[in-house]
Amino acid sequence: MLGNFNEAKIAYSDALKIAKVEGDELEVADCLVGLGLSQRATGELEEAKKNLEKALEIYQDFGEPHAEAFCLWAMGGMWRFFGQLKKARETFHEALLLFEDLKDTSGQAYCLCGLGGVERVMGEYKRSLEHYSQANELHKKANDIFGEAYSFCGIGNAYKMMEDFSKALDYFSKAKGLYSQIGDKVAYSWTVLSESITYKVIGDIEKANERLKEAETLFLKTQDKRGLVYCFLSKAEIQKMTGEDWRVFLNQAEEILKENPFSLEKAHLMLYKWLLEEKKDKKELENIKRFYKKVGSNILKKTDPQIPFNLP
Repeated sequence: MLGNFNEAKIAYSDALKIAKVEGDELEVADCLVGLGLSQRATGELEEAKKNLEKALEIYQDFGEPHAEAFCLWAMGGMWRFFGQLKKARETFHEALLLFEDLKDTSGQAYCLCGLGGVERVMGEYKRSLEHYSQANELHKKANDIFGEAYSFCGIGNAYKMMEDFSKALDYFSKAKGLYSQIGDKVAYSWTVLSESITYKVIGDIEKANERLKEAETLFLKTQDKRGLVYCFLSKAEIQKMTGEDWRVFLNQAEEILKENPFSLEKAHLMLYKWLLEEKKDKKELENIKRFYKKVGSNILKKTDPQIPFNLP
């Protein structure tokens, strides 16, 4: 939760060794989930998948529905990071149904946040807003400050995509205030990135750059490679808008994506390469749209993209 993911991986790996020696299968599964979540955060998605799937199998064998629901929630985020958006949504729905049967409103709220996030990048902005708003009500009732901040950020992002930028910035401010209150840096960094994109779209380049620098610093600290891809894409676009060299930043994003299986972000890179070039090939745009559709996103369905681009 502090963003010290490598330290977390070491601790979970040490705990896993002990659990295996003790022969406690449920403890093994708990360690695998923690390890998988840490690996997910650092982009080691294949390893995360292997560990989370093994944990899920153990929980199902032992008839542990609460743990099974939590593991499915973790896997929903993992599938989203892979860029398998339809599978991510299905997995969040599966977890949500289990939490509803268990009458666990906190679990329900986090699944609703997961659904809201997937739906936003799929292009379903109104549905995303509905799910984040539902989650926010549940988090408020539970006095879950982190959950409330998380859902505020999601609400802000939905409004950003619906081009209600004033409301978006208001909700991002609320989220940042709560994240600061509890000392969160991981989710806070994504909120700052969303602020930067909003300011870029409305033409306030100074504030966009200011927020972008803060987000990049935090992503470097937490070694969040996926977050850095978004920073480099945004930096390239701002450079293009101000008439400066942008290619170096797209190259940096591409280097990360060569080594990590972030399919949605690969679609974004393809789009930005097309957007920032002077001469645009319409056939290439159709290929990019097909790639987005393949990963389950319809964000380019209505209109052809333009600079500044409202990245979801």
